[in-house]
Amino acid sequence: MKAKFESPVDAIGMNILRELEKNARSGFSEIGRRVGLSSPAVADRVYKMEAAGIIRGYHADINPGVFGRDIMAFITLTTRPENYPKIYAFAGKQEEILECHHISGHESLLLKVVSGSIPQLNTLVQKLGRFGETKTAIVFSSPVQKK
Repeated sequence: MKAKFESPVDAIGMNILRELEKNARSGFSEIGRRVGLSSPAVADRVYKMEAAGIIRGYHADINPGVFGRDIMAFITLTTRPENYPKIYAFAGKQEEILECHHISGHESLLLKVVSGSIPQLNTLVQKLGRFGETKTAIVFSSPVQKK
């Protein structure tokens, strides 16, 4: 017998979340028109979803290319667990490192990075190499992105 997943958010709540994903700057009245609720009802639901941790925040999607960082790459790092705290601290200080994920498989970490040039990317890879073995994949294009 299959277990059924029960979402804490009903169909209208899911529609509100979809509207916020499309444009988090939409007002409650605009969202309300789209999902069939009043502005106060939308506000109440959004505040409850924020309090429950369903909505974790609202973010600006900044184009790194505007700042000369138009080379994106993914770097895998294979290392020992005792190195994780040092790597996390290092990654947190590097503007080029956008994301750092602890992953399953042979590799330990997956980092999403942006750089202004191949030499700058190489410098970052060399710095990460102090912690273990790296493998780098440069992104040519991103034809599917969901925000």
